[in-house]
Amino acid sequence: MLLKSMLAGAAAVVLLAGTAMAECTLPPEAAAGKTVSNQCKSCHVFEADKPSRPTGPNLHDVAGAKAGAREDFTKYSTGIQAATAKGLTWTDENLMEYLADPKAFLVKFTGDANVKHGMFFQLKDEQKRKDVINYLKAIKGKADCS
Repeated sequence: MLLKSMLAGAAAVVLLAGTAMAECTLPPEAAAGKTVSNQCKSCHVFEADKPSRPTGPNLHDVAGAKAGAREDFTKYSTGIQAATAKGLTWTDENLMEYLADPKAFLVKFTGDANVKHGMFFQLKDEQKRKDVINYLKAIKGKADCS
């Protein structure tokens, strides 16, 4: 009986160790971005296997993607739709500008001074924007990273 309990315990340790090794390790600048991104979680999710929220698309694979591309999010603003029609892709540069001031970015990108947008949050701190972008790039395409 004691041997059976010890074997079961050893098996549990092996399973937990395997799980710990499978976890995503983020570089420091991406880890800092993960912390900053907590401000975004009231509207967005960052997990590969989760659907978008009603308030905002899932951002797990947004880095480098075409804007407005999440099929499970149907409430993109007319500003994002217009920018998508003009070929907006979420490059580092575009994300930097958008996160600083979404409306100003969409006005500039679309050429429409009356553009309607849905994101009112502004991340003014340049380093924090860089960190968030590093986080988005680090988790892209990695289902175990969020």
